[in-house]
Amino acid sequence: MRLLFLLLSTYILLFSANGYAVQQIAKPINQAWLISQNLQVDNLNISGIALPYGFMALATDEGNQLQILKPAVKNHWQNHSTITLSNTPDELDIEALAWQEPYLYALGSHSAKRKKIKSNKTQKENVKRLTQTSPEPARQQLFRIELKSNAQPKSIQILSLQKFIENDPILKAFSGIPSKENGIDLEGLAIDQKARLLIGFRGPVLRGNIVPIMRIKLAKNAFKVKESKTIFIETSGTGVRGIAEIPNSNQFLVLTGAMGDQPLPYQVALWDGDNAIPGADANPSIKLLCDLPVSKGKAEGVQFIKQTKEKIEFLVVFDGLENGQPTAFECSK
Repeated sequence: MRLLFLLLSTYILLFSANGYAVQQIAKPINQAWLISQNLQVDNLNISGIALPYGFMALATDEGNQLQILKPAVKNHWQNHSTITLSNTPDELDIEALAWQEPYLYALGSHSAKRKKIKSNKTQKENVKRLTQTSPEPARQQLFRIELKSNAQPKSIQILSLQKFIENDPILKAFSGIPSKENGIDLEGLAIDQKARLLIGFRGPVLRGNIVPIMRIKLAKNAFKVKESKTIFIETSGTGVRGIAEIPNSNQFLVLTGAMGDQPLPYQVALWDGDNAIPGADANPSIKLLCDLPVSKGKAEGVQFIKQTKEKIEFLVVFDGLENGQPTAFECSK
């Protein structure tokens, strides 16, 4: 009986809800990504990472600034500058960064919110608070920052993806629903070889563990959306927390985690950028690589480092850990 229990437990651990075999736990790499001083932005709420011109760019989901760091002695990193994205102090809820020379892109969550109940309010007052949801225009922004070679901003352009969400036949039903309640929450951003933006959704997670990815083609001579299309990936019931392109390939790393605060594992998958919704005419286009080790932080951003035929290395930053604690991992492919 004990042997049967052990075998059953092993089976549960090895297979996720959608049938993906959990092949391995990512292995931390002894590589120096240490930040030698506290950041000039909120250092406990790091939400995204990119590496422009050899600098490190970090996003925080608090405030209205990005942090730029430069390499220092002994492979440590130190503060270089900050980039202020808006002229108002409103929280922008920046959740992801992506880099394609000369542009650094910063993505707001485009999420709505609901008022929280308060213990010092009456039940009637708390019900009234719960009935109130509101859009957050400051969060409904995508920024394109043109960077000089010293990582200083040359120009900043802004557009909103809100109307494209509201015009999508599936996504429009989730527009206005708070992110923690399976509403719209944009948290992944990458750029493919055709210079199209791939926007990953932490929420909604749809029936069948299907998660949307919005693919955007920009106009050539203006920061405007020329074309948008929603494609899908299949996960183990989790939403996209980050996407990173693998240079000179048609592949991407996809970091996934809980849509809300559920105790679900953070996982990294390899995706070819195509529509991965199941179907009779579908080809497998996403493969689970590994789970991340259990951490006190929440994995929020991923950055590809390098790969061989056997292994792939990537960097993860964490919400809740000092300076995001950038950590390099490797997984077998």
